[in-house]
Amino acid sequence: MRLKPRVSEIYKAMITVAIVAIATLFIPTQSLVADDGSPVPYVFPFSKVAVDYPTDHLHYPAVDVEGCYAHVLAPTAGTITQTRTIDIWVKEIDAPGTRGGKTITLVGDDNVRYFFAHLGRVKVATGQRVSAGDLIGVMGSSGNARVTRCHTHLGMSRVCPVVEAYLLQGEIWPQKYLKAWRAGQQLSPTKEIKNLMKQDPLSCTRSRADTRAAFARTSG
Repeated sequence: MRLKPRVSEIYKAMITVAIVAIATLFIPTQSLVADDGSPVPYVFPFSKVAVDYPTDHLHYPAVDVEGCYAHVLAPTAGTITQTRTIDIWVKEIDAPGTRGGKTITLVGDDNVRYFFAHLGRVKVATGQRVSAGDLIGVMGSSGNARVTRCHTHLGMSRVCPVVEAYLLQGEIWPQKYLKAWRAGQQLSPTKEIKNLMKQDPLSCTRSRADTRAAFARTSG
């Protein structure tokens, strides 16, 4: 006669599976490598679905990439410093910092900050290490994209030591880097970011002040 497993054994097995699954989430995956075995610093950060993007962006340097449900990948190795997994944007309030809906902020090992917004799904957690090409999210229509179209906003900027919402959205034009990465070329934005920091070292401070003022207006 076949005996039923004891409840305690089933419970232990379930706990073991859960621990392994959680631990796996925080283990960095192996980096992509070139033919000579060296790590690939940059990859085109969209896959699975064909994507397109315009050569400009409204109001500030950034890019809105279209290709609904495309996989969003880490463009380079780094650390996930912030995620927003719940879409809290309210059209009538339109508070800054919420317009992006579900978002991911990646600080690359190249000292460039990569901000992805309007995601449908977030596949990483704050504090997680990622390698170039790792799946981090899925394109969607969260935030104010609910009233526009399905896309992913990509902003590239310096790393700010203060919490702010404006510089985060984008400081340099990503289009030439996306074009290079799509072609397999290793073009780094680090030099451009460094030059901006020398030219305007107070951008983070101003963005922090502007963010506070905007929150005061929308909450008041």
